[in-house]
Amino acid sequence: MTAQFLSRWGVIGVDGDDTVTFLQSQLSNDVAGMAESQLRMAGLCTAKGRLLGSFFVMRRGQQVLLMCRKETVPALVKRLGMFVLRSKCKVRDCSAEYQLAFLADSGLMAPMRVQWDEQGNATASLRAIHGITPGIQLLTSDSPPAQTEGDDAFEQALQQLGIAYVSQATVEMFVPQSINFDLVGGVSFSKGCYPGQEIVARSHYLGKVKRRVFQATAADSIPVTAGQDVWLSGKENEPAGVVATAVNFNKQQYLLVELTVADAEQAGAQFAVKSDAGEARLQVQSPPYDVHQKGNVFEP
Repeated sequence: MTAQFLSRWGVIGVDGDDTVTFLQSQLSNDVAGMAESQLRMAGLCTAKGRLLGSFFVMRRGQQVLLMCRKETVPALVKRLGMFVLRSKCKVRDCSAEYQLAFLADSGLMAPMRVQWDEQGNATASLRAIHGITPGIQLLTSDSPPAQTEGDDAFEQALQQLGIAYVSQATVEMFVPQSINFDLVGGVSFSKGCYPGQEIVARSHYLGKVKRRVFQATAADSIPVTAGQDVWLSGKENEPAGVVATAVNFNKQQYLLVELTVADAEQAGAQFAVKSDAGEARLQVQSPPYDVHQKGNVFEP
């Protein structure tokens, strides 16, 4: 397994006797029922159900580690810290204490699992892509560093899996369902309350989710970034959606774009991202799961 270090991703640590209880009341997924051998996803929402951040979550004893885009770490640490109050736990930026690395093949057969070693290092699996299971390594700072950068490869793997995440450009832009967070195991509808839970639950139980993220590719001549509007040909009065994530990998831009399901599945629909640099035409396709399903599809 050759590890490639992740420079665009950081780690938030929550430590203390009340860590699990505290995070159970803040995050969109079930932390209390999470085993040390599980990797989970979770989001932190506003009271209006908008995602402030999204995480890969690992747990070891009284410590929970939240992996997210590094540029979102300071605001998320501050936000979580506001609600600690009398809880016996501390929220801090642990990015300097750990190094994150991408594994093109984790070597773990089961999806969303974690193996810990005696030094506190972890190897976690995602889900299978074309017969292999990519993963993440969480390494203590005194471990030998990975020599090559893997951010583009990691984020392209997430795109292939249909896993969106929140970056600085998309803070408070999406409710969990509109980036398929409920379909990739990032939301529990059976746990207790958390900020925004009422709105997220209402969309799940009472309504049909009209907006989802779809995979897309674009030629690399016109740069596309997260947060840019997506336009549908013939519908010029307002954007059809927005770019949720974007990464340039092997001279190809891989995107996840939030669109109405009706537009995305319309035969012959043509989408593009427009900027001062020109127009990037998109090839849109469904993610590797059914966007018409209800949530908790992958919940362990």
